[in-house]
Parts: sequence; C-alpha cells; structure tokens
Amino acid sequence: MMTHNTELTILSTAIRQDVEGRYCLNDCHRAAGGIAKDAPAQWLRTDSARKLVAELETMQNCTVSETAGKPVEMTTGRNGGTYAVKELVYAYAMWISPAFHLKVIRAFDALVTGRIPEQKPKRIRKPAFDVAFERCLRVASHLSHLDENQRLLMAARGTKELSGVNPLELMGVTSIAAPTQDNYLTPTQIGKEIGLSPIATNRLITTIGYQVKSSGSSVSSDYSMTEAGAKHGRMFDTTRRHGKGSQQQLKWSPNLVGILRAAMLADKDAPRPFAKAKDSVPA
Repeated sequence: MMTHNTELTILSTAIRQDVEGRYCLNDCHRAAGGIAKDAPAQWLRTDSARKLVAELETMQNCTVSETAGKPVEMTTGRNGGTYAVKELVYAYAMWISPAFHLKVIRAFDALVTGRIPEQKPKRIRKPAFDVAFERCLRVASHLSHLDENQRLLMAARGTKELSGVNPLELMGVTSIAAPTQDNYLTPTQIGKEIGLSPIATNRLITTIGYQVKSSGSSVSSDYSMTEAGAKHGRMFDTTRRHGKGSQQQLKWSPNLVGILRAAMLADKDAPRPFAKAKDSVPA
C-alpha cells in the first residue's frame, strides 16, 4: 500500500523546514535515535562539516545574491533549531551511520515522487515461555477465589498468549481436573461430621479466621473467604430454592473438618458438639 507524501519523513519522523526551505537537523537527529554523540552541534564541529559548509558558501556566493540564506543556520524560539540545506542533511546522515544515510536518501526519493512506501510493523519480541509462566503464575496467585488447579490452568493459558508456548502441553498435560461441588462440603455437612449445627459451624469457621460475614447482593454468598480461608474454600453457583435463579455458596474442602476439630480441642470457648441422647440422665 502506498500513501501520498508532501513532507520529508524519516523513520516516521516529520522533518520541519524553515522559510528558506532548509531542513531541521534536530528532527533528523531525533529520527536517528537521539543519541547525544550524534547531535548536530557535534557534527558541525568536525573538519569535514566545516569544509563542506565553507564550500557551499563559496558556491552560493558565486551563483546567487547576497540575500540568499546560509547553508546552515541556528535559530531560537518556538520552531528553533539547526536548519541546513539538503546536501548537509545527506552529509550529516552519513556521519551518523551508513544505515541512517540510506534511510535519508530513500526519504528524499519518496519526497520527490510524492509517495512513501508502506511501513513494515515492528516485530514484537515475545518473552521466553518460562519467564512468561512465572509472571502469569505470580498474578494468578493473587486470585484467592481460585483453587491451585485453576491458577495453573490460567497461568498456562496466559503463557500461551504471551510466548506462544503452553508449558503444561510441553509435559503432555492437556487438562487438570478442577474441583467440583461434590469434592467440597457445606457448613451443614461439616457440622454433621463434628457435631455442630450449621450456625455454630459457620461461627467456628469465622472464629479461626477463614471467613467473614458478607454484605453483598442477594445473589452473593452469606460469607466470603479470607486470605487464609482461600486455601480451603471455593465459591460455587447453586440453584436457589424452588429453582428461582441462582446464588453463590461458599463450600469447603474436606480437610477443614480436621482443622475445626483441632480448633475445638484447643479452644475451650469453641462451640461444643451436640449432646448425645445416652448422655442425658433423668433427674
């Protein structure tokens, strides 16, 4: 694809001109990368630049009137800079590097023809897959509502997007079984294991710092996990009573049963298990 060109453009940088038609060497410097050692002032101090300017001035004095502009001139103000004729632009570009000199030649050719070639998009360098996986896994580790398997899968997918490589597929792993609701227990189910009511079970889970009372919407769970509880709990979407809509429910890994039993033994103020019928003796 070709587009019309009405001004000198070098490496996507527009080169300004002054009223005399000279080109701004500062803009050329910026197009070349803006390295301090390549500044126009540095080049103008060289013997080759001084001799070339002197030769242009001599030729100019022989062919044009004294009112013509100088080959190179430094100005101040809003559009200030070092402005030079085309021949000096070529010489300045060659002083910077042969590669930049070639870019300038082609830019002037494009200016003469009035058209510029299509710019090839820069190739984005992708990070190594191990570096990308480490970054993605670090981000996924902060998503406390996800279990470890989900974090690994998410990090692997992110790595594929960044580097083009899925580290799990390299090891022949195509999937990781995610926990289902059947693997997790409700407070009611946990309470039956440790002999507590659902209310007392929730109170105990809150006491050990694994959950807090939620103040969310009607579709949110009554409780939400803390950072410590995120290792053992997971939110599931469950059907509400009578099948009217869905609601999130916080369920817990079976290992929480042992944790709560240990907490009850260690804390004398923890809720007591239900009293069994045989323990009740009539007065």
